Amino acid sequence: MEERKSEVQSTDNTEVSTVEYTKVVDLDHGLIIAKVPFSSLREQDINARIMKAEMQKQLTDNIRKRGQLESLPFCALTGGKIEIVSGHHRIRSAKDSGVLKEIYVLLDVTGLTRSQIAAKQIAHNAISGFDDQSTLKEIAKLITEVDDMIESYAGKDIIAEPFAEIEKLLAPKVEYDWKNIVFMFLPHQVKDLDKLIKFLHSQSPDLIGYADEEQHKDFIDALAKYQEFANVKNTGAAIHSMIKATEQLFDGLHYDGSNEWVQLTSVFGSSAIPKDAAEVISAALKKMEESGDISKQNKWRAIKLWAADYLGGV
Repeated sequence: MEERKSEVQSTDNTEVSTVEYTKVVDLDHGLIIAKVPFSSLREQDINARIMKAEMQKQLTDNIRKRGQLESLPFCALTGGKIEIVSGHHRIRSAKDSGVLKEIYVLLDVTGLTRSQIAAKQIAHNAISGFDDQSTLKEIAKLITEVDDMIESYAGKDIIAEPFAEIEKLLAPKVEYDWKNIVFMFLPHQVKDLDKLIKFLHSQSPDLIGYADEEQHKDFIDALAKYQEFANVKNTGAAIHSMIKATEQLFDGLHYDGSNEWVQLTSVFGSSAIPKDAAEVISAALKKMEESGDISKQNKWRAIKLWAADYLGGV
């Protein structure tokens, strides 16, 4: 163990404070486990984490019973001060328990900036519990670096104001609203998705991956209906099934872009039919294929023949 002390003189040259801590373990990368007396710890001026009085009392009782904290607060050594980044309530309860004079903390000795401390304060607080939103926004204003914003993992409603300031420095500037959508695919499903994307790009080399915001709702509604229709619960699997259905459509039609095609849904108003009707049609198609009237590549011809016979009989 290595004991270190540093004296810090205040700006008015009238007050001198002493910061003490004992290094217990060096974790590398500027992190150590240190034993620090309560007198050397300084709370943040603003802290978004809220703890109900009864919860704080229970925490104090637990520490008094155990005689020690069960998780290490995170602190930072900055300008001769040891600032609490996360663990304000744990440290407060440890002090109020009356059984401890000093505690173990995870101490960052790299000299974090105010922006980095604010980002880590938000990130650590976001792990559990709940935050006062107005105070959280005030802390977010202290973040001045894009990397720190990402590390804070704050939502766009919290980070919007400081992000707007950084956005002024970026060029070109694009105004847009955005949503985060995450899909998970299995390896074979990703391959099918890549295959479809490559096909679409081969047909439209200048294709750009943007869509009107209004289409987002249409997509979600269509996805929900397909999941119900196909009885598929997993979202990624449902999208994969939709991709396969699209591939089968292209393969079945032998579509190459040289002719003009019309989707059957524009004729029938739907792409689905009752099961008993499908069985009758399937039997007819099989018979017409065996007789050579149609082939696997032009089963649509059967519809044309049926329609012609019907019209001819009128």
